[in-house]
Amino acid sequence: MHPDSTILVVQTLTGYLLTYSVASDTTTPVYQQRFDHSTHHRRQQLARFSAVEEANVVKSISIRFRMAIKIESGIVKALALDQELVVATVKPAAIQCIRWTPEAGGTQTTSELLSRILGISKKVSIVDMVYDRAMNLLIWITSSGQAYAVQRESGAQEDSEAAKKLFHGHCFHDPKHDGDKALKVAVNARFSLLTVSCTNGEVWVYTAKDYMGNVPFSQKLQLPASPTTTGSLSFMSYSPDGYCLFAGYEHGWTTWSVFGKPGGNSFSADPALATTNTEDWLTGISNGCWIGGGSDIILSAQNDRRLWILETARSALTGCFSSANLARGLLQTGTEFILYRGHDMPDLMTISGKDSLWHHAQYPPAYLHSQWPIKSCVVSQDGRYVAIAGRRGLAHYSVNSGRWKVFEDSIAENSFAVRGGMCWYGHILIAAVESDGSYEVCQIFDIQLFH
Repeated sequence: MHPDSTILVVQTLTGYLLTYSVASDTTTPVYQQRFDHSTHHRRQQLARFSAVEEANVVKSISIRFRMAIKIESGIVKALALDQELVVATVKPAAIQCIRWTPEAGGTQTTSELLSRILGISKKVSIVDMVYDRAMNLLIWITSSGQAYAVQRESGAQEDSEAAKKLFHGHCFHDPKHDGDKALKVAVNARFSLLTVSCTNGEVWVYTAKDYMGNVPFSQKLQLPASPTTTGSLSFMSYSPDGYCLFAGYEHGWTTWSVFGKPGGNSFSADPALATTNTEDWLTGISNGCWIGGGSDIILSAQNDRRLWILETARSALTGCFSSANLARGLLQTGTEFILYRGHDMPDLMTISGKDSLWHHAQYPPAYLHSQWPIKSCVVSQDGRYVAIAGRRGLAHYSVNSGRWKVFEDSIAENSFAVRGGMCWYGHILIAAVESDGSYEVCQIFDIQLFH
């Protein structure tokens, strides 16, 4: 998919690239909801939802075929960048760059041999490549098991010999043994990490300090089970906030924190019970994709046509780093926040795992529907108030009364977005917002209306 989601490229097994144009139309809704307006109370209850529906209709999307591109030398992988389509070919091992719009007086396609770009043998080819837009970095994995950090040359100095090269790269993972050969790679732009999985099952983490090849080794991640138990790695991906690494294996899945600490995994589950209940997402993963800003991950199981959504609970510190979030345990999911209230108990009770010490509060349905995903949550120092912020607007909650306060006017709610975080000063909520292109600090004083 093109970064602006206007072009879709499909790679076929026979060496073709099929391109499609994608256009959306907000004026043509896909479906229309119908509600029961038999009672006055229900009419009032649905009034806000109707206003939200008008602003958040499901768009009608038109996908039209554009053209087919035949790559005679075969295709290993294709990546859609802002200005061009980058294709790794099989024979010869080369990189082709196909511009979306031809330059005036120039050719639309340029290519360069992989051996010239990386200074390696002509027998070595690319087996996989990924692109991270935030870091503007390409990662290439070669058939020899090496991993390269590569950048596109700007081509500003066209007369020089160096400027004629399309790419320049540096090898940061050079295997010493066959078991150390790279298979897959994941990029964490927020913490500048490059993570490589090897043929022996090990996962190596590197730190990208600059674009000049200074990518030193950081650590090896501890596997939850032996490579025989986990099977081969299917995919791995960092969450959008960069704090969690999810890895799917042939026989299960596991997670690590960005600092390398093991998280949840499925290898402790009973495989016989999972098979009996057809919980195939526990016994093997083929692919996955993070959604909702990291609140959920979509998983596809081995030989299964179903899609599974795994909900995650993450610390509110990942979305809003504040002293109160650090001092009090506040977790956020895709549908609710969970506040630990053991701090209010005697010391002997603070280590209790009873459910009564955790306060669950569902997000307001109307706000969640219009502003999903919830990006940040913040609790007050005394633990009495919690504020949340989604794509636009915000809402706040009183723990004592169990009531939410939201904007009654959807226009006012959509007039600003929380960009710089939130914090509580007593019963006053302070938010750093963006509104109509300007940045402001807002204070909300009506928290006392809860009582």
